[in-house]
Amino acid sequence: MLFRGSSKILTWRQFARHVRSKGGSLLARLDEFPDSVLVTGCQRSGTTMVARIIFQSEGMVNYWTGKDDELDAALILSGKKDHNIQAGRYCFQTTYLNENYQEYFEHQGRFRLIWVLRNPYSVVNSMLFNWSRFALDELFDACGSQLLEGRDLIRYNKYGRYVINRAKRACLAYQGKTQQAFELKERLGDEMLVVDYDDLVSDSIRVLREVYTFIDLPFKKEYGKSISRRSIRKACKLPGKIRSMIEDMALPEYERARVLLEKSGVGN
Repeated sequence: MLFRGSSKILTWRQFARHVRSKGGSLLARLDEFPDSVLVTGCQRSGTTMVARIIFQSEGMVNYWTGKDDELDAALILSGKKDHNIQAGRYCFQTTYLNENYQEYFEHQGRFRLIWVLRNPYSVVNSMLFNWSRFALDELFDACGSQLLEGRDLIRYNKYGRYVINRAKRACLAYQGKTQQAFELKERLGDEMLVVDYDDLVSDSIRVLREVYTFIDLPFKKEYGKSISRRSIRKACKLPGKIRSMIEDMALPEYERARVLLEKSGVGN
């Protein structure tokens, strides 16, 4: 992964410092990959699983060379990693766009976008207990901090993010990122499909058929073999205080976003 000669970008922290902070386009090369599939949604929602199922499918190009396929995608699309385009279609996970999500509109008609929605109990649980502090901080600053009000906003502006309870930061990050789905669906229309992770896990064949019809690829039942139901139960471990916070702050946004499933043809 070459960047400025001998320097290397191997982590998201390095990507933030050397790419995101420079203000360039994060989707600079997207038009070089016509008819590509982009997978996004709030982080910790199962986007990696969905992207890997698709780009390991027949007819897709597997470009994964490092330990993190989303980072590989980010470096290729931003033009910071050399990549010789191969025959076939590409699937990129693009959850990393965060505050740059409006870049999608600059390339409209060149891709199909899949938004993976997931219940906030599971997402917040994963953010708090299975995610790096840097990743949560970056997502909160980009997508959650603008939702702060009153005393919290004053304290945040004066002292920084750590005066805000970590669970609250996770809820706000979820809320802010999920809100992007409404503008994306309104402007992208039939070029965007919304699927619920829990629906995918509990009824994988039905939902995957919808996904493959949307991206215009033949579906094979074997594509769903890697999907496990165990991940649904992880949120049950959350302490009651955090569950209450999720119910007040993040659950309403999730329930509102579920309406987009029906508009996408995947809802019940």
